[in-house]
Amino acid sequence: MNIYIVRHGEAQAIGATHHDFDRRLTPEGREIMYRSALGWRNLIHGFDQMVVSPLTRAIETAGIIKEVFHFQSEFIVDKSIVGGKTTHIIELANALKGHNVIFVGHEPDCSHYVSDLTSLSGVNINFKKGMIAKISFEGKARLGAGTLEFIIPVKAYK
Repeated sequence: MNIYIVRHGEAQAIGATHHDFDRRLTPEGREIMYRSALGWRNLIHGFDQMVVSPLTRAIETAGIIKEVFHFQSEFIVDKSIVGGKTTHIIELANALKGHNVIFVGHEPDCSHYVSDLTSLSGVNINFKKGMIAKISFEGKARLGAGTLEFIIPVKAYK
């Protein structure tokens, strides 16, 4: 099994008119996410399932990935991946059909997920906006049992 972790692209700042839940991707954030997703196609042949945070910026990021990868299915919106436990995404990934599952979320969750999936003693990761990580497993996903195949920063495609 392969789990991909993606942090949403650059979004509007929180302000009087932009509550955290409703912040959208900036025009530059949309453009960079689109270019990044095009670049990811050189390494990733597609996804079987997409699980997305309900926050607007994550849904917009997932929409870009869906478009670039010609993903035909609807993605799953799951509020528990925001501030959730890594055990939840493991259970969800193992329950879903398919070998390649992508999760689109936020910080500090993305860093925690990568750390927990690849190490039982913790790994310090600063997961920037627009990054993607691939963690592979022999068989089903388990805490600390994954191999970090790659992390690609968004600046690779700027």
